[in-house]
Amino acid sequence: MKGIIGTPMYMTTLFPKKLSNKIKDIPLTKEAKKRLKWIQHYQDTKNISKTCRYFGISRTTFYKWFERYKKDGLEGLLDRPKTPKNTRKPTIRNQYREQIIKVRKQNPTWSKEKISAYLQEEKNIKVSPSTVYKVLKEEGLIERTKSIKIQNKRKKSIKKKRTKRGLQAQAPGDVVQIDVKHLNIAGATYYQFTAIDKYSRFCFARVYESKNSKKTKEFYIELNEYFEFEIKRVQTDNGSEFLGEFNKYLTDIGVEHYFSYPRSPKTNGVVERLIRTIEEELWLIEGLDYTLEEMNKKLRKYVRKYNFIRPHHSLGYKRPADIVYGV
Repeated sequence: MKGIIGTPMYMTTLFPKKLSNKIKDIPLTKEAKKRLKWIQHYQDTKNISKTCRYFGISRTTFYKWFERYKKDGLEGLLDRPKTPKNTRKPTIRNQYREQIIKVRKQNPTWSKEKISAYLQEEKNIKVSPSTVYKVLKEEGLIERTKSIKIQNKRKKSIKKKRTKRGLQAQAPGDVVQIDVKHLNIAGATYYQFTAIDKYSRFCFARVYESKNSKKTKEFYIELNEYFEFEIKRVQTDNGSEFLGEFNKYLTDIGVEHYFSYPRSPKTNGVVERLIRTIEEELWLIEGLDYTLEEMNKKLRKYVRKYNFIRPHHSLGYKRPADIVYGV
């Protein structure tokens, strides 16, 4: 009978004599080769029950792969992709993708739940936390946040030399204290970087538009050029502007960097007093309604007066320049 499994005519047609030559043309996986052995065993025994018992498989499993083999040949023995042919397009995800990305970039440490809640409350956009997560993952913004958190942990893990009572100075350059004061001018914020030599009270200051470790490094380079003596140790508080590039720069040039303990303002008392003096003797009199260039011009003039003209009670009414230059 034509078409009945097991007849010589059907077997000859289904299994070519040189099946090994066919296998060479199609690379088979380990699983596909195993399924091919089932069929080859059936070719030899012409008995499905024996084949299933021999390999420990069910008749349903055998028929499944046997039918695929009849239809597609050796390729039918390969596993098919599990992804459905027709997938639903993530319309909501794409519709609000830009808003999700924007919020994430503005707030890189926010969780998917916070972003979802913010969009619903502020933008009237209803998007689930899981959708937010998928967008962030597709855009590579998950790893970016992890990187930021790792960097913050590294900052916290920096071994800081600390001093409770403040470092003692025996000569100019032994200890230079540095601090930053915020100046609010017509709704804008500027930053006054201030430094003072603890022994001689010789000082330097400048105003910048931003505050970060790069600016602190820039300030220190100018400070180092202004001071005509070697700086051996620097003392600051624990602000982020005194870490990063600035801390690395001090290490590279061999200057020791000491940090005060948290909530210990007296440790940097000398520079704190100088900041207050500049405020009382300069900004309260001259005002702050000036451009950045004008403020720095006035500050330079005051610093020169402070170092070379103004008598200091703490120095026995001598001037800082008298101590530095041995007058």
